[in-house]
Amino acid sequence: MSSRLTALTTFCVVAFAVLATLTAAVYASNAVDERQKRDQVDVFSSRALLRAELVTAEAESALRQLLPYGSGPCTSDHLERLRQVEEQFRYIREVAWTDGVRLRCSSQRGAVDTALPPPEWTYADGFTAWHSEVGKRGNERRMLNVRLGNHVVVIDPRFYLDIVPLDDTIELAVLETQDGAVISSWPQADDALARAAFKRTNSSPYFEGRYYVVERSSRFPLAVVACEPEDRMRRDLPAQLRTLLPPALVLSAFATWLVMRWRRKLRTPRNAILQGIRRRQFVAWLQPLVSLESGRCVGAEALVRWKLEDGSVVAPDTFIPMAESLGLVEPITDQVVRSVFEGVGAVLARRPDLHVSLNLAGKDLAGTRVLDVLKPSLAKYAVRPEQIWFEAIERTLIDTAGSAPVLEAFRAAGHRIFIDDFGTGYSSLSYLQELPVDGIKIDRSFIRSFASDEDMNKIVPHVIDMARSLDLLMVAEGVETEAQAQYLRERGVQYAQGWLYAKAMPADEFLRYLEREAARTHKA
Repeated sequence: MSSRLTALTTFCVVAFAVLATLTAAVYASNAVDERQKRDQVDVFSSRALLRAELVTAEAESALRQLLPYGSGPCTSDHLERLRQVEEQFRYIREVAWTDGVRLRCSSQRGAVDTALPPPEWTYADGFTAWHSEVGKRGNERRMLNVRLGNHVVVIDPRFYLDIVPLDDTIELAVLETQDGAVISSWPQADDALARAAFKRTNSSPYFEGRYYVVERSSRFPLAVVACEPEDRMRRDLPAQLRTLLPPALVLSAFATWLVMRWRRKLRTPRNAILQGIRRRQFVAWLQPLVSLESGRCVGAEALVRWKLEDGSVVAPDTFIPMAESLGLVEPITDQVVRSVFEGVGAVLARRPDLHVSLNLAGKDLAGTRVLDVLKPSLAKYAVRPEQIWFEAIERTLIDTAGSAPVLEAFRAAGHRIFIDDFGTGYSSLSYLQELPVDGIKIDRSFIRSFASDEDMNKIVPHVIDMARSLDLLMVAEGVETEAQAQYLRERGVQYAQGWLYAKAMPADEFLRYLEREAARTHKA
């Protein structure tokens, strides 16, 4: 593939990734923004309903106070009683008495003689209501009249919506629930749309050019309809993306340039690994190993990480197979040994109860070179040989005749030998009797696969029984739950490591981990 085609392909991939990420981010932002605005309208409509119920409750209370009045109607005493009720309640503007046909007297006007209009709606316990126009011609105001028995209270409908607007575009209306008549609405509200929203069989909030919310009262025959323009609630995603497209393309071009430069710099895996070796970028991270009996950390496994110049960390699965195929494992092993002692050599010297396990690759088992690399560090940091364990992957031990003398040399030098990833290799289990090893590590795939004893007992009990019969130590990898730990503990497995206890971490974090454990043990 030509460099131009590679660059074009890279640009297309990067641009797609950038645009997809921006689209997802903008969409998510819009969704959150819409949800917040919808919640605001929902809360606002609930507040409006509370106000409408408060006003209606005052009217009901006023009328029930007047219901027992039994003296003569429209007397001076009666008129004084009407005025007292009007003054007592905040939202009552007038109180009147009717003989059932005509209004006969009022707290504001004294004696009157006005025909009683038919009620617009009724509700429980004999309440009726209707609207009337008051004021001079050309300046009339619509008032709401509520009647119980022979008394009528007059309310300014504006009180029903006497709340601070959410914004300058929201519309609000209060309706009675018998036939959807509008009791009160804000000047900019469309009463026809409010009635249509109220009459929908499904009163859940919905979009239809506007965002509609219908709140129905459980106490009174009232409902509140609130609506906001849809374009205020929902942003225009295509328009936003059109605005972001030019900077996204510029960013994609810059990212493509960086990718191409990086590809040229690390064109071959061999050069990349060699550069990492020269710059000592291969370091040891430590994953604690815990005694299942005591629950305390007794050591750690050293796991190689490739720490790049930009601070990012590459996992071993990415580069170890390539390093093995290129014959570059040995210098990486040397850097891991050096990193272990630089990081935790001092604490190993102070804590003879701790150990660190080092992994041996296939080429490391071809001889005892690793022992020669290890000796200066043991002497420099005053670390005992028994504090350094070695782990050999099972599949590298197929040739037991060749591996046995090397492993015996490691044990003769004072180190323990464990077989790593036990049960995943190609050889027979009988080879354990032929190899000089101290223990096995039960592979995480067997531990992770079980959630109960029934899942576990197919393989793991057999492995445990075999190891115990050969007097081998056991380490369970990948322990993530207390149930797994309990199962292994009850069956005699001595050690465990996994996310239940801690993930692999840099040496400085591992030292802090040990300090925290020591502090907990001291408190206990």
